Amino acid sequence: MRLKRVIGAIDRRLPGGKNCVRRALLEIALDGAAAREKFFAGLQTGGGPGSGHAWLESEPASDRYDAVIAI
Repeated sequence: MRLKRVIGAIDRRLPGGKNCVRRALLEIALDGAAAREKFFAGLQTGGGPGSGHAWLESEPASDRYDAVIAI
């Protein structure tokens, strides 16, 4: 849990602001357990800023998506 807080604090300060894909990929790179989890990308019809989200299997999606890709 501490790693996620550190990643979130760093992510907020990077150019472009918060980015869920960047956070998930950084967690995968730094945590062996996270690297074994599925990576999800949820997309909503219509696209545009804020219409999608990326997360790891251990974090349930907070929204409903029209399409979800699991890797």
